[in-house]
Formats: sequence, C-alpha cells, structure tokens
Amino acid sequence: MYFSQNSIVLVLLVFLTSTIFYQTVNIKTNDVENSIEIKKIALYTNNIETAANRNLDKIVNDVFVNISYSIMNGDIPFYNNASNAKESIENNISYKLNNSLSKLNNRNITLSVGNISITHTNNPLVVNIKGNVNLYYTKEVNNVSILSHKNIEVNKNIKLSKIPDPYVYKNHFYYTWHNEREINIDNFPNDNNNNNHTFCIILNNSNFNYSHMYNSSSPREIRIIGWNSTSNKWNVLLPYWVYMWKNGNSNMSIIWIRCNKNQIYNYNNGQGYIKLLYNSTTKVDRQNPENTFILFDDFNNNRINRDIWNVSGAYYIEDGKLIVQGLGSSVWTNKTYGPGYELMFKGNFTPVHAQAVGFFENKSDTDGVGWDCYEWDSRWLYMRINNMTNVFSGDYVTNGENYLNKFYIYDIDRMDKEVNFSIMDGNLSVEYNKSFSSSLLPPPLNLIIDKNNRPISINTFTNSNATVSIDWIFLRNISDENIKTTIGNENTNPTYKEEKPKTFTGTIYYGDPTQYTLDNSTDGGNYSIIGILTNATDSWGTIGYKPKIETE
Repeated sequence: MYFSQNSIVLVLLVFLTSTIFYQTVNIKTNDVENSIEIKKIALYTNNIETAANRNLDKIVNDVFVNISYSIMNGDIPFYNNASNAKESIENNISYKLNNSLSKLNNRNITLSVGNISITHTNNPLVVNIKGNVNLYYTKEVNNVSILSHKNIEVNKNIKLSKIPDPYVYKNHFYYTWHNEREINIDNFPNDNNNNNHTFCIILNNSNFNYSHMYNSSSPREIRIIGWNSTSNKWNVLLPYWVYMWKNGNSNMSIIWIRCNKNQIYNYNNGQGYIKLLYNSTTKVDRQNPENTFILFDDFNNNRINRDIWNVSGAYYIEDGKLIVQGLGSSVWTNKTYGPGYELMFKGNFTPVHAQAVGFFENKSDTDGVGWDCYEWDSRWLYMRINNMTNVFSGDYVTNGENYLNKFYIYDIDRMDKEVNFSIMDGNLSVEYNKSFSSSLLPPPLNLIIDKNNRPISINTFTNSNATVSIDWIFLRNISDENIKTTIGNENTNPTYKEEKPKTFTGTIYYGDPTQYTLDNSTDGGNYSIIGILTNATDSWGTIGYKPKIETE
C-alpha cells in the first residue's frame, strides 16, 4: 500500500513534534534537579550554622577547662602574657570546632573553620566568639558542575560554667598581722628537760589598747607566738586558750598559754618574752586548749571524750556542760595523777547529798583529795585530803551552802606535804582559800595527806537526784603557778604570717559568688578568665573575679 505524499508529510510532522516535546520535558526536568541541589546547599548551610553554634558552647567551655587543669596538673606553665593565652585558646577552639564539623563532610561538601577570635564582655563569665566556617560544595548534575562556596559567620556570646581556677589552686595566700605586744615572763622554771609550762596573761584597758585590733569584739585574730631558736625567727605558734574576753568595765581578758624556755626570746634565768599578735583579717581561730594543758575538756563536742574519760552510771552533756547525776554515777580519767598538779574546774554543786570532784577513785568521795559536797550538819561543802574517817580528813567551807546552785571556779593545788583549796569568781579572784600542810601537824597526823596516784573523778552518790555540773576542767603542773607575766611594749608589722586555708570543698570554680568578688579596679583585668591563666600577671579587659582568699 502506498502512502500519498501528504500522508508522509503528516507522519513526519508527528514524529518531529514528539521529539521536540520530549526534549523540552527533559530540559525542564534537569532545571528542576539543578534547582533542588541549589536549595539543598541553602538548607545545608543553615544546618551547618545551627550545628556550629550549638557545639560552640561546649567546645569553648571544654577548652577553658582543659587548659586550666593542664596548668593545675603541671602539664603546662602559666602563660607569659594574656596575648599568648588568648592565642592558645583561639587555636584550641578552632581545632575542636573544625574537628566537630568535619564529621559532616562528604564527597560533595567540605567544611573548614576560618579565623576564630575571642573577646571579653562586661561580664567576666561571658566571652564573645567570632569566626567563620567555609562550606565548599561540588556536584555533577546532568553533566553540569554545580559549585558553591558559603562563608558562614559565627558570632556568639558564650557563658562559662565551672571553669577550675589554676590561680587559686597553684598559689599560696597568707594572713599577716600589723601589731604585736611583748609578753614579759618572770620565774619561768629553769628545768634541764625543756619541759612545757602553762601560765596566763591578763589584758585590760590599762595595759592593752583594744582599738588597735581589727575586730576587738572577738579574740579570733590574736596569736601567741614564740621564738624559733633554730631558724632565729618568730614563727612558733604557741598553744593558747582564751578563757575570758573583754569582760566587765575594765575589759578584762584572760589567756592561758603553754611554752618551753627555748621558745622564750632572750631567755635568761627564768626571764624573757614571747609575743601577742593582733590586728589581722584572719577568719581562723587558732585556740588550742587541748595542748595548752596537761588535761583539758570543755565538753563542747556534746559527747564524752573516751580518750580522756571512763564513765559509769548516769551522765549527759547539755549546752557544753557535763552533768553527772544519780546513785553511784562516775566520770573519771583514764590516767592517774599524784602530787605535783593543780586541778581547776568551773563547777556547780547542788544541795543534794552527795557529790565529789577531785583526785578521787571513781564512785568515791573518801579515797583521794578534792571537793566533797554532802549534807553533814548542814555544812555541805567540804575539802578532803585523805580516806581516814576516824582522824583529821579535811575541813568544811564556812557558809558553804552559799556556793551551791551556782557556777564557781574550784581549785586544788596538790603537793607532797600540802594541799591548797580555793574558790574563785569568774575573774579568777579568790573568794575562799584554805591550806592543809602535814608539816604543821603533829605525828602521826603529819602522814595523813594522800599521796597516791588517783584518777580525776566527777562522782555522785546516795541520792538519785544528786547532781553536779562541770563547764570546763584542766590540769597543769603545780610549779607553773609561780610564773609571772606583764604586758610590755607594742610594736608594728611583725614578720609572722600564716597560710590561708583553702576552705572550699573540692575544686574551686572561677566566679563562684561564695569564693569571689567582682573586681573592676585598675587591676581587675588581671583576674579575668584569661588573666588568671597568666597567674594574674597580665590583664585581659578591665574586669574580673578576684578570689576572696586573696583579700579577706
């Protein structure tokens, strides 16, 4: 069958039209694909910007933490200046950010971090980070190369959190004192064994100017120091106990001190001096009564110290006072003591039969030497010097009932041939005193003063309501009573110093409000987050957080 010429032309036109249509469709499809790739680049750029900003907070904090710990551990030294520290931080941030973003690279996309710079803000715990991330995109689509380069800007304020402070960690800070008084000593025992001896000094308005103290309302700032004969320095902190501070109209203070003759400056034949320091910002109280006396307890721990005491029967501690109560109750020392000691305590005897405090066997008021409170002819307060019942065993205090139900200071001086009893008021002024000496008694009574080693005991008997309270108690050598002291010259700027304790728990973090104060003074920049990495020798900005340990 043969087509006509018109038919052939018609068929050719149909084929031509179809070819042109399909070619047009193909071109449009390619345009769409290319457009999609371009949109992908824009979307990817947004994702990279989001990822960079999200990771930046952790990266910047990690860099500061790692550098701080490296200095603290001695892996690297403090930086010579702020510029070096800043450059190191910037390089570390750039490296870590680049490493983080590299995980997003693929065969079409390459990321690289450009310049990173860090600047300070008006908040020492906030730094500003600026920089850029370069995005390179390459892809062949439909024989067309799609090339793109995007510069993603980074500009963000970063809050720093829990950055350890190498400046505080690596440095030592010291308390200093601005005033001192010489404490002149006389009649100090000249023993060959260089034994320690305990004595007291008394301050009042006539011999001490309290206004020269930093805070005279508290004795916390005072120190008692002795001479170091090895180093030839005043750097021996002597144990002391402030029994009384600024009491009464005369502002009386009584301080007990313990030292040996080698710690007394210019010691010669029982004379010399030590020093009382004051006028310091120290927050540390260095009283050490346990080492000031041979035995001491003020019961402030609200529990019995088993290193000192044995117990039997009923006792308790309330408001820093030991209360022994009931039938056959006793608190007594682990050690025993013979003659040669002075026992002093602040106690309250009560008018209930019976109580005893002194060098007694536990649960006894007859075996030993001491104070005895019991109802016998309504005399109540007795002094016992032996355990003999049929011969002279002591005496009673006239009007002894007047001392009951009140706290007084009771004293016992126990010697080989003599025992001395005293009752004192709170200022250590003697209200009652009586001595018993075997040399004044005819035989065989001159043998009756007890010389046996006894524990120090606090005992109650007979009645379940018998109660005695002890506020504090101490023991010292009897020879120490002869030591005399006077307050001497005042001097300024002593050389003694004490390292400040770093009282924080664990790691101290820069800017912790409990440990730092804001510093916008002329050297405030030295205490900025970068300034501390130079050991506070160079400034970065004009504001920082200064550690309180340095200023308080």
